[in-house]
Amino acid sequence: MKRLILGIAILGALAFASGPLFKGSNVDAATNERAVVQFTETVKLLDVFLRGDYVVIHDDSKMAQGDPCLYIYRKDEPDNPVISFHCQPVTRNKVDTFTIRTNRRAWFDLPEVLEIQFAGSNTAHLVR
Repeated sequence: MKRLILGIAILGALAFASGPLFKGSNVDAATNERAVVQFTETVKLLDVFLRGDYVVIHDDSKMAQGDPCLYIYRKDEPDNPVISFHCQPVTRNKVDTFTIRTNRRAWFDLPEVLEIQFAGSNTAHLVR
């Protein structure tokens, strides 16, 4: 009986020390960020004008390969990106909601998207 208890205790300690044995979809969640946004007024993002409902996706694995990593899709056309581009990650204070920072060169200009930051992240993605 003592050996059984000792064996169970050793197996339990090994299980806790070795970390998780299986990794599920959390691995994918760590490399992809996604948000749905509605532009109620027209904004400019590089050479594209956006207005309406869009899905914004950032893919860390594509960034690591040197491919465009930020993709914008029309919400009703999820298979055809409106624009994709390389971003530059920068550290910012953590935000609770999806945030797009814009700037107007003059009061009459359209807002231009400067950076995109996903909810819960302390990394913003500069448009370049």
